[in-house]
Amino acid sequence: MWSYLGNGDCEWTGSSPFADGAEPYGTLFVGYPSSGMRVTWQHTEAITGKQLRDDFFQLEYPKIGLVKTQYPHYEGVWSYGSDLDQTILLIRNPRWAIPSYHTLINEIGYAHTWEIAYNELHNVFTRRAPMEDWIRWRDYRFNDEIILWGYYIDFYMSNGEKYWMDYDFERNGMLPFYLLNDTHKPWKQDYHCIHDIDCIPKAVISYERLKDANYGPAELNKIASTLRGKEGINVIPEDGIGCLWHETWVHTPEPSNDNRDNNGLPREAYGFTIPQLERIKEKLEEMKDKYSTGSWTNNINAIALVENFDSYLTDNQEELDELNANPSPTPAPDAGYLLELKLWYNSKGKGNRYDKAKMEGTGFWDLISGFYPDDS
Repeated sequence: MWSYLGNGDCEWTGSSPFADGAEPYGTLFVGYPSSGMRVTWQHTEAITGKQLRDDFFQLEYPKIGLVKTQYPHYEGVWSYGSDLDQTILLIRNPRWAIPSYHTLINEIGYAHTWEIAYNELHNVFTRRAPMEDWIRWRDYRFNDEIILWGYYIDFYMSNGEKYWMDYDFERNGMLPFYLLNDTHKPWKQDYHCIHDIDCIPKAVISYERLKDANYGPAELNKIASTLRGKEGINVIPEDGIGCLWHETWVHTPEPSNDNRDNNGLPREAYGFTIPQLERIKEKLEEMKDKYSTGSWTNNINAIALVENFDSYLTDNQEELDELNANPSPTPAPDAGYLLELKLWYNSKGKGNRYDKAKMEGTGFWDLISGFYPDDS
């Protein structure tokens, strides 16, 4: 529990779980993987004195009060039913979120299942991936991941429009399935956003701003304002937010992204090709245009999105200009390389979960068999 000393002063005292039988107003923190969830939950625990639960690794049920998830990204699990009441959306520049996400899954052995991931948890926030693994994963997954980054934001802003096909249980568009596009609209609304929770976020939080000494306290206050006055949630007074923001950086016991700096290459080394950076730029411009026009013009969350997209575009352009001034040789397209990447990716974790032989042994093979070509 935090301790407020008055006149903007505070004492950081850690956090505790909600009491058995408690029924607090529930908040779901949502974000594409590696969008700053750890930083966000550390600060949220500081201003509430209550622990934030994980959708994937923590076994406590029911999951109440404060919970984080990456759902509907395939790294997320809807494990909280209808116990929560509102969402807060976290965003991060995809130029940094995507390689940080790869670093995390490399640490847990590219786990496809909870069992594998749980056994590798001790590796989280300890090292960066070998460069060859980053390049393989990047070149195999980049096109889908930058689409998923944008679709993730769209999913919550639209109150749950599904961008994946029925029976695509990983929701990642991998063969034999594919991600939907505008030609498939109208898309269905996700069951959970109809029956379990209003998925439209009550606030949009920027990882970059939350970490920044100038903007961090104000960004944290957006979270506090969303939680303040809710049943079972006790938030520090507004003039104590700045104090707890600073104290959290000093005292929080959790490991962080910076712990990886002692093992391997610096994060800046995990970059993209010029065409990939151009694609990130296109996606950001597309998202900026979407959320700055039409019915989004005066929407407070859309305004926050556009402000951050502008910042991302400026930051990324500097890197793109530098690469264009000093370009690396671009290899010619190689079908053999693409096959090599596919085989490498499918060998990770428990391998390809959509493998035809595996799916033939499931109870819903008759429903999905038509997606597989005869020679697959």
